[in-house]
Amino acid sequence: MSIRRRFRIRSLQFLYAQHLSKMDSNKIEENMLQSIESLHDLYIFLLYLILKIRENALNLKKNLYNNKNKTDIIQKFAYNSVIKILSKNKYLIEEYHSTKNSEKILWNQQDKYVFILLQEIQKSSFCKKYYKKSSSFEEEKRFLIKYYKNFVIPNKKLMEYIENLYHFNINVEEDLYIAHSMVCKTLQFINHSTPQNFELYNIYKNDKNKKFIIDLYRNTLFHKEEFNNLISNISNNWDIKRIAIIDLIILQMAICEFLYFPNIPPKATINEYIEITKIFCMEKSKIFINGILDQIFRFLYKKNKIFKTGKGLM
Repeated sequence: MSIRRRFRIRSLQFLYAQHLSKMDSNKIEENMLQSIESLHDLYIFLLYLILKIRENALNLKKNLYNNKNKTDIIQKFAYNSVIKILSKNKYLIEEYHSTKNSEKILWNQQDKYVFILLQEIQKSSFCKKYYKKSSSFEEEKRFLIKYYKNFVIPNKKLMEYIENLYHFNINVEEDLYIAHSMVCKTLQFINHSTPQNFELYNIYKNDKNKKFIIDLYRNTLFHKEEFNNLISNISNNWDIKRIAIIDLIILQMAICEFLYFPNIPPKATINEYIEITKIFCMEKSKIFINGILDQIFRFLYKKNKIFKTGKGLM
């Protein structure tokens, strides 16, 4: 699932929350942006976890000098070339140790989780198999990414620990999935010529991403009466109150993209929101939303109200 779709879903969730709570829209927007910042923090914590596992591997290697088999396996992780580059990244070190972040997760206070993940290396047939292979940079990268996917992501104890810390966040499971994906993309990005202080993946500080979710949220709220009138007229004066709230917000958001996001082709907008209805709506809703959006696009296009700068309309 693309980052943009996840942002659409996040905006949908907070628009729905604003409708139910009737809270000030600015406060809801602030909460929405904080949830995205929280996602970035989670990415930093998980990326730094790799460094903590390596640190423990280096310490453990010293205590296993008389057990060559275990030492060889630990060494595979302790001296991984990708982690060496990552360990020298000042942005990762600084962000992890910043005051705000350190209030949540400090791995040096949670050695038991790091040790559990390190134990997986010693007893894993997968790790033993990779040790026997050549130690090229790409091979070391494949080893690290596969280890992360096979042992870090599905680790239940680690998952429970993070979920408990983020119990206030209704999107914690989704954020974990995204953060893990960002870690894997970061590891995949690193190559033997990557500078030590390469920029980390940051969806929150990306101006285009941040602008997209803010504009989508604000414009959908600000123009919702205009969108509702359009929906009512197109749907043969179907009573807006009879449309499920989540369906209505999805329609409002899609129309918002038709009119206020000139770089997004209408076909892409329709496809995205149909995929979102599959997650949140019933089958009848998907058919209804698809039909209404198609009619609204054709109506707006005929009225010369859609101005797109992207490649093609549909």
